[in-house]
Amino acid sequence: ALVIENNKYIINALSLGAPTVMATTWANITEGCAPLGVRRLDAESSNIGETGARSLLSRRLEAIDCSRFYCVVKDLDSNLKKIDKAAHKNDLIKCSGYISEADEERCGHGICYLNADEFYIKYVENRQIIKGGFTQGAGDVSGGIITLVIALAFLGGGLVSLCKLLKMLLMGKAKRYIVKATKLNDYVAIIFGMVITIVVQSSSVTTSALTPLCGIGVLPLSKMLPMTLGANIGTTTTALIASLAAFTHDAVHVALCHLFFNLIGILIWFPVPIMRRVPLSAARLLGLYASYYRGFPMVYVLLAFIAIPAALLGVSMTFNFSIAGGVVLLLELLGLVAGFLFWWWRLGGCYKVLPKDVRKQRQEALEAADKEVAAVEQTEQL
Repeated sequence: ALVIENNKYIINALSLGAPTVMATTWANITEGCAPLGVRRLDAESSNIGETGARSLLSRRLEAIDCSRFYCVVKDLDSNLKKIDKAAHKNDLIKCSGYISEADEERCGHGICYLNADEFYIKYVENRQIIKGGFTQGAGDVSGGIITLVIALAFLGGGLVSLCKLLKMLLMGKAKRYIVKATKLNDYVAIIFGMVITIVVQSSSVTTSALTPLCGIGVLPLSKMLPMTLGANIGTTTTALIASLAAFTHDAVHVALCHLFFNLIGILIWFPVPIMRRVPLSAARLLGLYASYYRGFPMVYVLLAFIAIPAALLGVSMTFNFSIAGGVVLLLELLGLVAGFLFWWWRLGGCYKVLPKDVRKQRQEALEAADKEVAAVEQTEQL
């Protein structure tokens, strides 16, 4: 990889979580276990990382801490082995012979180790995830930030180029065929967006291709909505296919939640025309501000996807510690929202952000673009 290459086994191990710790009820002292209640000094745990005969000899000469054992699920154990096969073989101590069979059976289908926590910390938590690319020397955090900046630069440049190319291509005869496609029934448009997304396996590709068309006036906003909703349904097929491959209860459960979340949202906001106006009006309003303030989309993303969820999460966590504190914090948050809405609508705050004359100019430009699309449609009908 040129920019970045990650160690997927470390990422998988981190996602699966640390091994589960359990207390031992009986330890076999004759096999080298220290009596229960007596633990090795922390310095003695430094032997993990030694391999081969030296590691085995160290275990024989030291009393092993058997007061606790760790259950490692098979998926995690497989990833630990792929991270460092030699260390997995020589450093991990299996429970067999050191603790009772009853204790060992408490791991169920997992694998029982006496020192899986030390192995997990050393080879998973403390090891660098980035293993290749020119960002490797920068470390995980700096390398990730550098890669993110590069990815956003390529994404932004690609979208700008795509928009310009589409504008050049669609100003001629091709524009008429796209306009014809917009005459589809709204529910057929949902299916159209869903099918395209299933084929490309990405709703981002579908929406990224349709958004410039909407921006240059070829695709009306009213047709963009059902196609986007269809793309949201189509993207759930990726999770469904992955869940069927794993075919576990949790995987299928999450995939179906993803599907029904989108379906229920569509049933709420799309079939009833008056409800459909809410997202369309919001899109027009956000587009109005974005056309005047270039940095508005970033502010919107930060507020809608970071600040507001963080505030609601904070309120929820406060309720867990104190109901009274949670109620007070919730009332304060509602008071701030009510105050902002009062300033925005009653005191004319919206016109301080964007004056009336500018709103009128932008609205006239939008209406002119809509009339141009309508004129092309009438020409095609004739």
